[in-house]
Parts: sequence; structure tokens; C-alpha cells
Amino acid sequence: MTRDELYINNTKADLNKTDITLSYKSNLLTDISKIVSNSSYTIKLPKTAKNLALIECSHLPSSISRYPYLKHKGTLLRNGIEMIKNANVVLLETSETIEVALTWGNVTNFAGVVNDGKKLTDITHGTVEGTDWVVWENWGENSERFPLIDYGFNSDDSNVWYHPVVPVWWILHKIQEESGVTFNFPSDKFTVINKMIIPLLTRNDSQELYDKYPIKFTGNVINYDNSYNGERGLNLVLNVDSTLSKYGELANITGANITGVGYKVAYDLDAHLEGKVTVHTGTPGVNKQEAKLRIRKEDGNHTIITSFYPRSIINEGTKVALVYHINADFNINEGQILCLSFLPDSKPDILTTGDYVNIDLSFNISKRGEVVFGEKFPLVPNLPDIKQIDFIKAVASMVGLFALPDGENGIKFIPFDNLSTNKSKAVDWTNRVIMAYNSVTPRNLQYTLDNIAQNNWFRYKEDDNVMGNYDGNIQVDDATIEYERDAITLPFSACSTKGGVAYIPLYSYNEEGELEYNKTNPRILLLDGTKGIFKGLEWTTLIANNYQTYKGLINNAKVVTEYIRLNSIELRDLEMDIPVYLAQYGCYLAIIEIKTKENDICECKLLKL
Repeated sequence: MTRDELYINNTKADLNKTDITLSYKSNLLTDISKIVSNSSYTIKLPKTAKNLALIECSHLPSSISRYPYLKHKGTLLRNGIEMIKNANVVLLETSETIEVALTWGNVTNFAGVVNDGKKLTDITHGTVEGTDWVVWENWGENSERFPLIDYGFNSDDSNVWYHPVVPVWWILHKIQEESGVTFNFPSDKFTVINKMIIPLLTRNDSQELYDKYPIKFTGNVINYDNSYNGERGLNLVLNVDSTLSKYGELANITGANITGVGYKVAYDLDAHLEGKVTVHTGTPGVNKQEAKLRIRKEDGNHTIITSFYPRSIINEGTKVALVYHINADFNINEGQILCLSFLPDSKPDILTTGDYVNIDLSFNISKRGEVVFGEKFPLVPNLPDIKQIDFIKAVASMVGLFALPDGENGIKFIPFDNLSTNKSKAVDWTNRVIMAYNSVTPRNLQYTLDNIAQNNWFRYKEDDNVMGNYDGNIQVDDATIEYERDAITLPFSACSTKGGVAYIPLYSYNEEGELEYNKTNPRILLLDGTKGIFKGLEWTTLIANNYQTYKGLINNAKVVTEYIRLNSIELRDLEMDIPVYLAQYGCYLAIIEIKTKENDICECKLLKL
């Protein structure tokens, strides 16, 4: 007689005499997004006083408890053996009984990757050079970061160069790091994955980079020439690296009421100016708090953006220091000049030779949408616009791997070949079978697998710009099933080849000979030295290298259902990638699903290898 004990939030629940039915499911022949939790069927608890207290009297309409809306920790003991720990228990409903469901064996942290729809571009990233961004410029020769790929531009074009790439393993590591899930790949398959690269085909900019590396203004000179009503222009000094020089340049202010050196912007910008300006001027006196510092843009109308009065006035003997704290948001258009001017109080002579100014300002700009050649090129914002789960699924499918939970927060990727390799480790269930007939006949035998067709297509994403066909097909000789299906469609397009390297039509020239940037679908390539190639990633090649065992599994499929006696320890220690052996049929079989029944009897669905 089976004796079950169920603990919810460490409190033992009262059970009916009926055994709890458990279901163990394999992920064989399904994709990683369908890693299913092992689960129970609905467990009906009696409405005892203890159980009602356990659910915090949620059976009453007047209850304000959050118990029905939360997941609870569950532990199941069977005949004194801890079968399940750290399960999720959910209250389904209350009627004549209290109905709960138990799920376990799921990769808890990975659920966020699957269910939240996180994209690759949602990966957290920083602002470290080489790690989070690279300078997009002509490096002179190709490298692993900037491999040779035919993007459609002329090699002597000074306005463009090869786009950076990132390794597939780098992206997988980022997902692991952020999700808390550990990926375990077989070493031989990971050798192939290590060669895979993702070219960054977009030119998205990054607000994090703009904020981390603002345009810096300094200066210590007041311009005395052509002052207007005592207003003096300040001469800005630009302090930037070469990647920031694309946004503008210093320019003399002309045609205004003041003269000085301002900053002429190269693009339409939403900007933020922040920092401190200290003006050392005049003799100590009154009304210095009325001296204005103006932020202007020379746009033909000498527009005053805003004005600031000194935050503090410091006595410096024969002079005073007027300290201004600048904080201004504004827009400024291409060709306009940003400038600063100092307007003292009513005394035009407040400035004298030798007066000076300390400028320490940061000019932060908002995302413009697109990186320009010569700028900082962020990596994560330019990853393909696809879901993280679809990326993992794509990589696993290309090298012929299916996924199984590995502990609480691990996923192990198993090649189909392992099912045959592990025959030496097979568990002999020959004497555990409860025969339904006197003859050696399975209780139930099916001849098809779910979601299998006569033609099972493995495809790349459609792209009219790709010449050639790089899809593959696994055929099943079974006239009773559907004619065809798309088994796998990758989120990447295939690549044609030109001059021995992958061809991606990212750039072209118009009739005037001007370079044009074209949007294109994501790609996945192999790194061959310092070249990006597609050879070896055709689906016909991938199928030949990774799907031979799979082809055998889905052809001439035989799914056996038997009642098999398995005790609590055997169920607890079940390994889904280890086949079982049944001598009565003289074959090895892979586990598809196991459902527990009474008295250690289990209904087992098995696939003949």
C-alpha cells in the first residue's frame, strides 16, 4: 500500500486515501521552450479543519487572504522517501474538496527567459570599451572582431568598414549570467558552437554610452571684443575623444550681439547641459547676484535658451567669484551654435583685463537612433531583434540537441546520439513489466509520433536577397501522416557566398554613387580565421552531421505503453536520457512519459530505439 505525505509550506496536509498521481515527462523530440515541468494531476484534499487553516480559510467569500494567488512550497514523501522537494503548489478551487496542483522538476529561473519574452537586446550591458562597445572605424586589417564579410561596399570607401561580430558563446554566457541558469553542452558540440558568430547588422546607438561619455566643455577665457551692453561671450574649449568629434566642432560666434567661441552641432540633437561655471570678476560689491549667465543658440534669431543667476558669491579679495550651477534641457538643430555669455549687473566696466572664467560642463545628448561611422559601436543594442529563447532554440537545433532539466536551475543539452550511446547504461525493466496478455504483446503499440510528417522541413528565415536554397528535409516513409510540416525555422536568414566569404547585402550604391545602408535579416556564420563564412551551416550539412539518430527515431516509430512496477527511489532518481531495456521485446526504449498509479504501478510510454 502506497503511503503519501504532502507538506505545504512545511505543514503536513490531511490526505484522502486515494494515491496522488504523478506524471514525469521527457523533452525528447520537443524544443527547449517546451521543457515541461513534471506534474501531478489535481490533488483533492479533504476539507478538514487543518486543511482549511492551511489555505488560510480561502474557501470563504469574505476571506482577504492572498493564498489562492500565490505559489507555495511543496514536499511529497512516498513511503517515507522524499520524492519531490521544492515543488510549486497552487490552490485551484474549493468545492466539496480542496483542489491543488503540484509541479516540480522545472527550471525555475529559466521560466523568466521563456515566459517573459526577453530579447537579446534586453541583456544587461555596461560601458566598458572592448567588452560593451568598440570603435567602428577602419582598423586596417580584418580580425576576429571585424572579420572579412562581403557587405556590398567598396573596399576603398572611406565612409564605412566591416561591422563587428560577437561569438555565439558570448551571448549564451550573457543569458546564463543574467538568468541564473547553467547551460551544459556536450564538448564536441560546443566546439562547433565556439566557431559560430553573429554579425551586428544594425547601427543602434546607446543612451548608456552617451551618458557615460558626454561631450566635455572647458575654458578660461572671456571674450572682450564687440561686447553689447556689457555682455561678454565665453570661449568654449572642446575636450573629447575622436569618436565624439562626429557630433560637432568649435566655431566662432558671428552675427550676434556677442563674440566668442561656441559649439556648432552636426546633427539635430535633444541635449542636456550640466555642470558648473565660475566667473572671477570685478571688485567686491553689491548686486552681483543679478549677474546673468545666458545659454544661447545662434540660429539666426540669437535665441536665449535659458539664464542662470549665481548660486553662490565668493569673496576673493579684489575680485569675487560668481558660481553658476547649470542644468538645462533643450533641442538644437544641425548647424546651430551653442554658446554661453556673461551679462554683469548694470556696470559695463565690471570686467577688466585679467578676469577669467572656469568652465566645467557636460553636454549629454539623447539617442539619435543610429551610429555613424567613426563613433562608439555598442554591442548588445545591436544584437538581433529576436527572443532569447528563440536564440537558444536555434543554436541547439543547428547542432542537433534537445534539452532536459539539470537540477533546479540547469539545462543539459543532449545529442540524439546519446540515446544510442547510453544503451550501455540502460536500466533493465524486463521483470518489472505487468503483462496485459499471456503472449509477448505490448499493452498498447502506436506507430506514429506526435507532430511528425512525411516531409519535415528545416528552414532558414525567408529572404528574397539570398541566392540559393539552404533548407533541408527529413523524410518519413509513412503514408498515413500529414504530407509536410516545418520542423524548425531559424530566426536567421541564410547567406550566399562571394569570394569565399559570406555575402550580406547590407550596403549598396545608388545611381549617384552614394553609399546607402540597407536593413537586412539577422545572420549566423562560422568564423574561419578572420573570415566570416556560411559553408557548413546549410541545413543539408547540419542534418547529415547531427540528425542521423533522429531520422532513425522518427522513421518506423514504435511507441510502447506498458504498466511497469517502479518504486519511489527509482522514480526519484529517474534519468530521462538513459534508455530502458525490455527483454520480452528484445529492444532498448527511450522514456517519453511516466504516470504513477496505485501500489508502485506506473503507466510508461516508451519509444523504441
